[in-house]
Amino acid sequence: MRSIMPLGDAVTVRPAVVADAPAVASVHVQTWQAAYRGLVPDSVLDGLSVEERTAMWERGIPRGGVWVGLVDDVVAGFVAVGPSREPDAAFEVYAIYVLPSAWGTGLGFSLARAALGDEQDVVLWVFDENPRARRFYERLGFRADGTVKTETIGGAELKEIRYRFTGVAG
Repeated sequence: MRSIMPLGDAVTVRPAVVADAPAVASVHVQTWQAAYRGLVPDSVLDGLSVEERTAMWERGIPRGGVWVGLVDDVVAGFVAVGPSREPDAAFEVYAIYVLPSAWGTGLGFSLARAALGDEQDVVLWVFDENPRARRFYERLGFRADGTVKTETIGGAELKEIRYRFTGVAG
């Protein structure tokens, strides 16, 4: 597994360490608030807590599978991957988030490539009504596989579509 991927003078992707938890939590909250506004109820988005997410990431990062993307030595994105929770897949992308200020920069692609390595059977879930994320995953080579589920968040029922990757990331 690669340990550090320099991506130019100002951008680096590396495995997360526990000290990254507050920054990962901040990216997590900020990105949810930007990407899901109008989809997830405002009350849920406005109630997200960096402190609660920090505690979650302090527990999660030591388990491995979390990578951070730094721009000018500041965490601007992260990805979390690991064994699939689905019985018919080997590997799963649990989360990938990049600050809105870094959207369109290629940081998300670099994070995905670092975390996925040479995995050949990967799944992830994406909100049906999140066209930006769906386009991103499709550019990575993921395709909707026909599996859907509904998740209730703050009283809103949100349809999720499972995407699957079965090749080498470009």
